[in-house]
Amino acid sequence: MLKLTNISKSYSIGEFYQDALDKVNLEFRQTEFVSVLGPSGCGKTTLLNVIGGLDRADEGDLIINGKSTKDFTDREWDMYRNNSIGFVFQNHNLISHLSVLQNVEMGLSLSGANPKEKKERAIEVLDRVGLKDHIHKKPTQLSGGQSQRVAVARALANNPDIILADEPTGSLDTETGIQILDLIKEISKEKLVIMVTHDSEMAYKYANRVIKLKDGQVTDDSNPVEKGLEETGKLNLKKTSMSYVTAFVSSINNIKTKLGRTILTAFAGSIGIIGIALILSLSNGMDAEIDKFERETLSSYPILVEELFIDYLGFMDQRGSREDLESHPDIDYITPEKNIFEENLKENIIDNNYIEYIDSYIADEGQDTLAGYSFENKVNLSLLSNIDMEYEVVYSEKINSSGIPFPNANDNVIPFHLMPEGGVFDDNYEIIHGDYPVQDFDEKKIEVLLSISSFNQIPEEYLYALGFDMDNIDEDTKINYSQLVDKEFKLYIGEYDINSDIDDAYTVIVSGITRTKPNSNISLFMRNGLVYGPEVEEYLQDTYPSEVGGIKTISLFPNDFSSKEKVLDYLDAYNINRSEETSVYYTDQAALFTSISSGIIDAISIVLIAFASISLVVSSIMISIITYVSVIERTKEIGVLRALGARKKDISRVFNTENIIIGFTAGLTGIVIALLLMIPINIILENLSDIPNLAKLSTLHIFSLIAISIFLAFIAGLIPARIAAKKDPVVALRTE
Repeated sequence: MLKLTNISKSYSIGEFYQDALDKVNLEFRQTEFVSVLGPSGCGKTTLLNVIGGLDRADEGDLIINGKSTKDFTDREWDMYRNNSIGFVFQNHNLISHLSVLQNVEMGLSLSGANPKEKKERAIEVLDRVGLKDHIHKKPTQLSGGQSQRVAVARALANNPDIILADEPTGSLDTETGIQILDLIKEISKEKLVIMVTHDSEMAYKYANRVIKLKDGQVTDDSNPVEKGLEETGKLNLKKTSMSYVTAFVSSINNIKTKLGRTILTAFAGSIGIIGIALILSLSNGMDAEIDKFERETLSSYPILVEELFIDYLGFMDQRGSREDLESHPDIDYITPEKNIFEENLKENIIDNNYIEYIDSYIADEGQDTLAGYSFENKVNLSLLSNIDMEYEVVYSEKINSSGIPFPNANDNVIPFHLMPEGGVFDDNYEIIHGDYPVQDFDEKKIEVLLSISSFNQIPEEYLYALGFDMDNIDEDTKINYSQLVDKEFKLYIGEYDINSDIDDAYTVIVSGITRTKPNSNISLFMRNGLVYGPEVEEYLQDTYPSEVGGIKTISLFPNDFSSKEKVLDYLDAYNINRSEETSVYYTDQAALFTSISSGIIDAISIVLIAFASISLVVSSIMISIITYVSVIERTKEIGVLRALGARKKDISRVFNTENIIIGFTAGLTGIVIALLLMIPINIILENLSDIPNLAKLSTLHIFSLIAISIFLAFIAGLIPARIAAKKDPVVALRTE
C-alpha cells in the first residue's frame, strides 16, 4: 500500500547542513499501528511530512498503492493529502475562530461534500470520539484532551487510508494521553496509523510495529513487511477545492474574533467613500436641478434652422483658446487677429429639398416629438401706428441684397412675432381678455394678439407704439384690458417710404391679450409683443410673392429633451455624405446653456472626487497592511489548511474573501454615513438656496461606490494573499 524507496531529505540554513532522512526504505501494511521512535532531530517528523505530502524528498520515491509520486503536481499532492491522509498534530492545530463542527467539516468541504453530507459525517466522527454534545463550542472552550479528540475526528472525517500522528500525546497529561492512544489503536484496526513519539514505553505498549530512527536512517524495524506479502491497490485521487461559501464562513468567523480592528479598518476605508458619495450627491442634485430647469424652461427653446447660422459654441471655444496670450504685454509690436466671428458664420441654403425634408418629418415622426413648428418667410414689410395723428413705423423688416432679412433696430419699437403651428402655443398660453384672432383678408383686416408678461407688464415703448400719451404714463399707471383690445395698426407690404400710400396697407387689430398659463414655464417669444398666426404668413407668401424672399427661419419646438434628441438626429442625418457647403446647420439654443452649466458642475465634481480619492488610496494601503498582519497571525492556520488538502489558490481565496467582506462593509458604511450626513446638508442648503433635497445619491452611484470599495479592498489584499498562498506548509505548522 505505502512504500518508501531510498528516501533522502536534507536541510541547509546558511552554512548549516543536516541530513534529515538518509536513504530510508520502508513498506507499510494497509492496516497496522506503526510507532516511529528516535531522539530529537533524528528525522521522525520529516519522515511523517514526506509520507503526508507536506514535504518533498530530495531523492527516492514515495509509492502509494503501486503509483509513484515522483511526477506528482502540486494539485495531485493537495488531492493526496485530502483524500488519503489524516493528520493528528501534537498541538492539536485547531482553527480557533471555527467551531468544533466547522473544524471537522473543513476537510470534507475541500473534498466537495454537500452541506448535508458534510454535517452528518462530521457529527458521526465527533460522536465516535465522544464529542457530539460539544459541536458548537469553540476550541478555546475545550480541554486539552477534548481538543485532541477533535483533531482525531478531523483526521477521520474524510475516511483517509492513512492517519499520521505527530506526538499526539505530547501536550497531554498521562491519563488523557492513554485515552487518546486507546482511540488511535482502535482506529488502526481499519487504517494504517503511523505515530511519531519519543515515549518508547507507550510505543511498545500500543503499536504492533516499532521503527527506530537515528541520524535519518532506520536502525530497527520490529515487524517489517515481507516481500510479496502486500498486494498493491489502485490510487484514486479526487479533486479538492474550497468553495466560496466555505471561504466566506471562515472569513466571517475570523472577522468576529477581531471585530474591533475590522470595524476600524472598515471605517477608515469608508472615509473616501463618504467624501465621494457626498460630492456625487451634490453633483447629482445640481445636475437634477439644471435638468429640471432645462426641461421646464429650456425645452421651450426651439431648434432654429436660420439662413444665417452662427456657431456660438465654436465661437466660445476659439475665444477661450486666447487664454494662452498675455494680457497687456510690454512689447512694441502688434500681431494680426483672425475674425473668429466671421469664421463661425455660415449661410445655410434652405432650398425646397430641405423644406420638403422637414415637412416630411413634421407629418410623420414629428406628430409624436414636436409640440410646434414655424416657417418664417423673408418679407419686406412695415408695421405703422397712428401716433399724434400721424403714422409712424414701429416695426419693419427689409430684405438686403444677400437675401438675409435684417430688421431695422431703430424702427422696431414693438416686436412682431409669428405664432408657431401645433399645440405648443395653446398648451402654454391663454387668452385672458378678448378673442382669438379671426382673419378677413378680403377686407384687408388682420387680427393679432398682444402678448404680455406673467406679471401683467409690457415695456413703456410698447405703450408708445399702441398710441398712448407717454406724458401721462408713470410706474403707477394702470391700463385696463379694454383700452388695449381693438387697438389698430397698419401693415404695409413692401418697402415703405415717404411716397408710399398708407391706404394700401392692411389694418392690424389687437383682438385679445395673451400670457403664459400659470403652470407653464415656457415662453415662446424672446420679447413679448404682437403675435400673428401662421395663416397670415401663408397669405402674404401667396399674395405678395415678389415681396416674400422665401424661408429665413425654421423653428422646431420639441416636446421634451428626449424628443429633442430624435429631432437633432433627423437633422444630422440630412448632412450625411454632404459637403460643408451644402450641409444645413442648426442652432440648439438649449445646448448653448447646458454645455456651459453642466461642464462647470462636472469639472468641479471631478476635482473634488480626485481629492477624495486620495483617502481611498490611503485606506487601500491600510487594508493591505492589515491583511499582511492577518497572514502572519494565521500562519499556523495556513499550514493546517494545506495539511487538509487546501490548494494555494484556496489559501488566497480565504484572505481575498475576507478583504471583499471588509471592502463591502467599508462601502456600505460609507454610503450609510453619507446618507445620514445628507439630512443636515439638505436642511442647510434649503435654508440657503430654497431648493429642497438638493443632495441626492442615485442607486447607480450607491452600488458603484460599494463595488469600487470591494474592488480596491480586493486589489489591496492580493499581494498579502499571494504571500499566504506561497507559505511552506511545514514551516507554517511549526509557527507559534
